[in-house]
Amino acid sequence: MTNPVDPTTRPEPFQDGSLRDTLAWVLHSLDQPAVASGDWIAYEVDAKRGTAVALLTDPTTPLARLRRARILWAALRSEGERAEDRSMGSRLAIAAAAAAYLFHGERISNHDDSALLTALRSAVADDAVPPEVRIMMQMAERKLSSPIG
Repeated sequence: MTNPVDPTTRPEPFQDGSLRDTLAWVLHSLDQPAVASGDWIAYEVDAKRGTAVALLTDPTTPLARLRRARILWAALRSEGERAEDRSMGSRLAIAAAAAAYLFHGERISNHDDSALLTALRSAVADDAVPPEVRIMMQMAERKLSSPIG
């Protein structure tokens, strides 16, 4: 998958490199629509990072942005147009909680440990979730499962 925000990895259909950002987002949406919905939210929350993967896997992402993204992804979970969008919204909201816990030591969801572990394991098993995000969630799961948490 290409990163529509990164000009070095996005497709260029014209030899002169005149692909516009909007068209890159459209191509991304067609290629992976559920991930694109998550990326749109990530871009609105943090244009510098631009994608859900970048937002969730960067240890320097501010906690406030992870909180905001989690709220918006939770809204996508309940208000998404398609089942895939709703599922990805759920997965990314849990991923935001995992990133906050892993990188900042903060809990940003109401899940108790057992519920959070169950949600993390379910999201990690979902191949629709980008691999980098699944790896981050596995790290958060290990941290949460350890006796010193």
